[in-house]
Amino acid sequence: MKNLNMKIKKIEFEIRIFISFSIVILICALSFSVFSEYPENVVVIGKLAGLSAQTSLSLGFLTAALITAVASVLRMWSGSVLTSKRMMAFPVQDDSLLVIGPYLIVRNPIYLADLIAFSGFVLCLPFIGVLLPALLYLHYTQLIKYEEVSLEKQFKEQYTDYKKRVPRLIPNHRSLGSVKSVFKEFEINRDGFRHNAVYLLLIPGFIVASFTHEMLHAILIGLPAIIDWAVIHTIIGTAKNPNNNDIQKAEQERIHSDKKVFKDIMYAQCWEDPRIDREAFHTTSDDVVFSITSGGCNVLAFLLDNPQKVIALDLNPQQNFLLDLKIATFKVLSYEEFLEFMGVKKSKDRFQLYKRIRDLLSADSARYWDGQRKKIQQGIIHSGRYETYMRLLKRIVITPLVSRKTLMQFFETEDPLERAVLFHKKWENLRWWFLTRVMLSRRLNTLFFDKAFFAYLDEKFSFGKHFAEKAKRAITQLPVKENHFLSYILLGKFYDEDNLPQYMKRENYDVIHSRVDRIEIVTDSCENYFSSLPDSSISKFNFSNIFEWMSDDAYEDLLRETVRVAKDKAVLTYRNLLVFREHPSNLNSNIRSLKKMAKSLHEKDLSFIYNNYVVEEIHKRDEK
Repeated sequence: MKNLNMKIKKIEFEIRIFISFSIVILICALSFSVFSEYPENVVVIGKLAGLSAQTSLSLGFLTAALITAVASVLRMWSGSVLTSKRMMAFPVQDDSLLVIGPYLIVRNPIYLADLIAFSGFVLCLPFIGVLLPALLYLHYTQLIKYEEVSLEKQFKEQYTDYKKRVPRLIPNHRSLGSVKSVFKEFEINRDGFRHNAVYLLLIPGFIVASFTHEMLHAILIGLPAIIDWAVIHTIIGTAKNPNNNDIQKAEQERIHSDKKVFKDIMYAQCWEDPRIDREAFHTTSDDVVFSITSGGCNVLAFLLDNPQKVIALDLNPQQNFLLDLKIATFKVLSYEEFLEFMGVKKSKDRFQLYKRIRDLLSADSARYWDGQRKKIQQGIIHSGRYETYMRLLKRIVITPLVSRKTLMQFFETEDPLERAVLFHKKWENLRWWFLTRVMLSRRLNTLFFDKAFFAYLDEKFSFGKHFAEKAKRAITQLPVKENHFLSYILLGKFYDEDNLPQYMKRENYDVIHSRVDRIEIVTDSCENYFSSLPDSSISKFNFSNIFEWMSDDAYEDLLRETVRVAKDKAVLTYRNLLVFREHPSNLNSNIRSLKKMAKSLHEKDLSFIYNNYVVEEIHKRDEK
């Protein structure tokens, strides 16, 4: 019965979040559509003061940032007091009535923080935005009345006395008079921050908007923190209840088993340059090539070197469904239709092309793609989580920073020195520094990508700094026009049809078409699959950057099994993006690093984001 009661309370809590979000979404949607032609409230106020619209917007967004900062501090402070005590009127760990800190200013300081935050929104929306805090106030008032029924039953006279002394939601002169003494108890703890940092990213969002004068930029930058907060309170839960250990344990197991990386297509394209792998491999017709599937692009590119077979393995079945679909396109479609279906060229109806391909898919693959009409219609090279992130990056970071005209200058300028000057003049500024630190923060990355990927990464590692440095090198030092990785990030598409990934090039289409049946698709882990193979089975290994997902021990174990299934003089290639990995010294007798070759290849790697490229060679004759 207690477990059932807890579930009912949790459902009630989720409905409250839904209602609050619905109000916010409704008012914002009306502001950006029906009332988009009306000036923002701050512009109207500024006009009365004789200020220009641009100046008014800048001041309005900065004011909103300040208001949001105040709201965030109040919410996190309130949450720090509340955490492990009481959440939304039902017991979590303690049955004491909280009458300390911000709860001496109002009885519901978290709701007050929300109203303060959305009052900042009002400045930057048309007049319809006034309804936002007004509707939330009405909604919160009803919630409070509901909550107070249980509070009065539980705490009786103690809560009645508290109601007389402290106002419900809006501070009065008496409660405000106690602010100075109340702040002596100010503290924000880890849980209070984690559960209540809902508006935190809106602060830099509003600051960015003060330059761009676009409310949408503030919302998009702030959205990840809001989503993160919603996930915490609806999926993970608010706090542990000692009476519900079984529920908590089951929920955690569900979360761990439901990793983002296995739920959908992570990569619709391979973000690794196959040219350098092919050069390291020197593949012949006797070679069996093993590769992580990922987007399937490099598996297809390896066919250009006429291997005996290419084994494509991925633990994520959706990645293999993607490769299966790409293989089928080579078998059925003409080159022009292939580009259209993939998403390089415009198409009126890609699903009609899919119908021609479908019969060549495996049963599981067909079942998956039958339910992915949206992915097919947009072009499958755009359908991955990573590609979605790249488009978001382009929209929020690149577009506000650099004009389309300036971007094209980089692509049309051959001289690296000229590009370096242009980069310093047009790109390398405080806004670029700030945007990369926000949009490429560790927190935002974990919303898009599985947290297991970051398990072995140094806590101090800066994603933003890493990307900013790599992007500068790619734009100023590497060839730009032929870099399809860079063009997709900056332009949202490939530069032109002469500068496509290798497997998409016109001159390679017929060759790949004639060899796609040499691909064997495996959905499994490397460890399990290798255990099924005889000794000396594979001569080339492309491990992508999977070793970054592993502990040192797991990495070493997989290398040992790789040595067993590898032929003598087999070549291994893999990347280090965030975590450094090279074979341990106790495997030196069987694995030799080809560092000179790796360094040379890494210097011309068009996939510029990787920190390190590793080429190693297996020597089995030295085995004992």
